[in-house]
Amino acid sequence: MILTPTQREFLDGRHYAIVATLNGDGSIQQTVVWYLLDDDDMLRFSVNAGSVKARNLRERATITLTVAAGPRYLSLSGAALVEPADPALRLRLAVRYLGPEQAEAWVARRPDTPRASVRVAIQRVYGQGV
Repeated sequence: MILTPTQREFLDGRHYAIVATLNGDGSIQQTVVWYLLDDDDMLRFSVNAGSVKARNLRERATITLTVAAGPRYLSLSGAALVEPADPALRLRLAVRYLGPEQAEAWVARRPDTPRASVRVAIQRVYGQGV
């Protein structure tokens, strides 16, 4: 899936993504995450390795992310891959959302919490105003 220049510009903005994964009983679990657009067809984010969303994605790779800014939004669906922790990704996310002044301190918080990284291959995109 190749994003349009307008969609890419929107995703490059500093917005939050609402991530929806499937629980084992078929219900939906949603959380808000920081994300990065990686190339034109990949989103990445970091998670607690023991979180419900990480467990769901290990068992069922189906994922939807919605990024909204007022009346404009994009919903992206695809397949997720849970990978080992990527400290560089976590730092990039912290710099993007907190700024370079606060990023290092934020990354250093809770050093014993096991982390994982998620890579989402975008398969479908739809939205409004973008």
